[in-house]
Amino acid sequence: MTPKAERTLSEPWSPAVKMPLPDSDSEDEWEEGSSDADLFANSSNIYPSPGRTASPRGAQSTCAVRAHNLAEKINALDLKAKEYSLASKLTATDNKASQDFTLVYLQDSRFNAREAAKLEERFQAKVRRVYEAKRQDDLNRARIEKEHREELAREAEEAARKAEEIARRQEMERQRREQEKREREQKAAEAARVQAERVRAEEERKRQADLERETALKRQKDAEDARVKTERDARERAVREAAAALHAASRPGPRIYGRKSTTYEGVAMQRVIAALHQLRHSVRQEEAFAKEKKLTTIRRGLRPKFGQLNGERTQTIEVRDFLKNAFVDLRSDQNGPMISANEFFLNQDPSCDIPVPVAFVWTVNELAKLLVMQVINECAMKPGTADPIGVAVISAFADERLLVNGHSFIDIIIARLLKKNPLLIGELGPEATEGDRKRLGWIQEGDGTWESEENHVNRMVGLTAGYTAIAGRNFGNSKLINPYPIFNLWHAVATVLNAPADKLTNTHYFVMKTFLEVGAKKLVDVYGHQAKKLVELAVGDWALRGETQGFSGAVSVKAFGKFLRNEEWWKKS
Repeated sequence: MTPKAERTLSEPWSPAVKMPLPDSDSEDEWEEGSSDADLFANSSNIYPSPGRTASPRGAQSTCAVRAHNLAEKINALDLKAKEYSLASKLTATDNKASQDFTLVYLQDSRFNAREAAKLEERFQAKVRRVYEAKRQDDLNRARIEKEHREELAREAEEAARKAEEIARRQEMERQRREQEKREREQKAAEAARVQAERVRAEEERKRQADLERETALKRQKDAEDARVKTERDARERAVREAAAALHAASRPGPRIYGRKSTTYEGVAMQRVIAALHQLRHSVRQEEAFAKEKKLTTIRRGLRPKFGQLNGERTQTIEVRDFLKNAFVDLRSDQNGPMISANEFFLNQDPSCDIPVPVAFVWTVNELAKLLVMQVINECAMKPGTADPIGVAVISAFADERLLVNGHSFIDIIIARLLKKNPLLIGELGPEATEGDRKRLGWIQEGDGTWESEENHVNRMVGLTAGYTAIAGRNFGNSKLINPYPIFNLWHAVATVLNAPADKLTNTHYFVMKTFLEVGAKKLVDVYGHQAKKLVELAVGDWALRGETQGFSGAVSVKAFGKFLRNEEWWKKS
């Protein structure tokens, strides 16, 4: 025998026992004839599902069987190895034994490692195919289940949508029926209302006819009485006005009944303000006198009165009567220091050099300051609210008991308004320097800065509204003489309109707008067509001239003109 026969089992071509891989339970699993279908049928045993795990007892039994089989195969392999060793020693001396050795160990029962590796690779490939097929099957099953769930969701959504559509249609139908029912009820109610209204109208017509027949004679009698009274009042008023005109003609200063010179009035205003300052200083020095006359209490009683004016006639009359009675009492109190009344009139008259109580003049001055503060605070945004103030104040000071030879102490209030708003006495621009601003009524703050233009304009608007509410009163139907006639308002408006265009400021246009807003109707009621021409000039060419210069106040005047032309009283005047 050749030395080849003595090689060990570890060599690749060494004979070995034909046995399955250690992980196999039986030799039949490794036969060439095993098909993919057979492996797929047993795939659940090779790669069990993660969701199904064998019980511990079954797992231990299987492992024990496999261990027992493996031990038997190892024993058989050891036995054959021993036999191979013995047989190889006999081959050298026994030809028969050498043939048997070759037949048993070198040919039929030879173990080939390469062949075993190929078989193993073939088996693993089958296992992979089985696993891939199962995984693909699981994916398909998951996809089918997902599509089924989505289909169910779509069907449920469609069912819900149809149900919602049905409910919506039912609700629309219900609302339609209810709407039709309401409309029928409304028509029935409207028909009943029309019928009832027709009946009431017929009854009212009959009642009115009866009332007219019953009061016909009474109306005729009242008309005749009113005519007689009007003629009598006209004659009396003509006599009073003639007397007043004759008295005014004898006064120094302006020789016409009105404001002829703004320069003269400016000087007179400064004189009255200086006299008031001196009076106030004297009263402040006499504390005992102030306490005796209860001046602080009187001023405290005056303060809320203007705030009580809400535009209602009864409230205006109540405030007017309060002021009249308070000042009449002060005027008639002759106990205490006296002062010449002539110092406090804008148009002085030697015949007015009559002593009046200091407490009376001091209280009128306090009322004037309260009025100035009221119109600044309340009338800047709503100039029309100044009207009740003007009615109450001028009506109170028109009382004959408060006059001195036909002169009224309303001049103190007018002087206060003119001092705070110099534009009312003809002051013109520009506003370039600090001196100009002071001259035009601008206020300088404590830190040296000037008030904003908006604050300045608002203050001038409020003061103009207060002045117009006083100067625009028409006493044509009153027995009293107007202490500050309406031609003063005409003169103020005309003064601003006649000023040079290059001397006007934005504030002048806002002042003009306030003149018109508060006083246009008052001027038209007295002066008629001439006043309408004056107003048309202001809202027309004069405002257009300021608009071209970029003044927002001029735009405001022009806009008010459009509003004014749509007013019924303007169309009918």
